[in-house]
Amino acid sequence: MKKIVAVAIAFLIFSVGFYHAYELSELLNKSRCLGCIALLPKASTFKEFWIQYPSFFHKKGSPMLPDWLLNESKQHVVMLFFWYKGCDPCKAQWEDMVKNGIVVGSEENGKMAPNYSKNVSIITIDIVRSELGNLLEIFTPAKAIPSTPTTVILFTTNQTYWYAFSGILDASMVKKIIREAIEEWYAAARA
Repeated sequence: MKKIVAVAIAFLIFSVGFYHAYELSELLNKSRCLGCIALLPKASTFKEFWIQYPSFFHKKGSPMLPDWLLNESKQHVVMLFFWYKGCDPCKAQWEDMVKNGIVVGSEENGKMAPNYSKNVSIITIDIVRSELGNLLEIFTPAKAIPSTPTTVILFTTNQTYWYAFSGILDASMVKKIIREAIEEWYAAARA
């Protein structure tokens, strides 16, 4: 009888572990690490913040953001950083942002560096382990595979302004976009 109970418990533990591993591998198959498939694209040149989806997204209207994100973007400029452990381009972009004084810490517990923390909040999202991982789909063009790293900078005044880019973005460009977001956010707050 003890053997039957032990086998049943072992089978149950194996089944739960197998199901969890299947869910994680399914998520990784739906997303991609741009460096892992040797694409390593550079993000397109920043021109302006978007209010609605740009034409190349092949989506209509404005992104439907969760309330918590809208509320946060009314208080600060928000930077979302989508990544996962094992994504070398994610690590490279993060390390470049650390080296250039934009963020501190690691992807898992990162914060904005002191010179930005008053005006910008960062939310790092591990697309595999975080329940917020599906948020990446909002900032992915239709019929495209969500990819990492993806960085989104947004703020809300009378409407939400945002800019998203997938792939490694040079830290100087990240600084430029953040600086512009802060200026536009303050200008709208004073108006």
